[in-house]
Amino acid sequence: WDIYKWRTAGPKLRVSVQSGMKSINMPQYEGKRLIHVNVSNYGDRPTTITNLGYLYFANLWTRIRGRPDAAAIIPNPCDVHLLPYELKQGNLWSGIAIQDDQVTKWATEGRLYFVLYHSHREQPIYRRVVARERSNI
Repeated sequence: WDIYKWRTAGPKLRVSVQSGMKSINMPQYEGKRLIHVNVSNYGDRPTTITNLGYLYFANLWTRIRGRPDAAAIIPNPCDVHLLPYELKQGNLWSGIAIQDDQVTKWATEGRLYFVLYHSHREQPIYRRVVARERSNI
């Protein structure tokens, strides 16, 4: 039982990515398409989100090999909770990135991934970005 507890202890992050979002009551993002990311920690220990970025793979083969064709970092994805940010157990962190033409091209022509780095793991958490246009409200 102790081995099971040791293996399952620590932070557990749930990451979701939504593209094609529009802002309301945020003048700095007015008229821009956005990508919104939510990270929640449902584990039993806190972790620190260190940075967030994109990895672009032109095809599945380069993804399998782990050799991105392009990489980008998102320096300040949240105005309130700046990175690095300590994400305690049971808490949620949200970030925003601008979905410009280059990001949309990467997401439609190849495989674009949001990558999240945190302090308890050397490998990032990958989430695929699917470019979609949202209808106007």
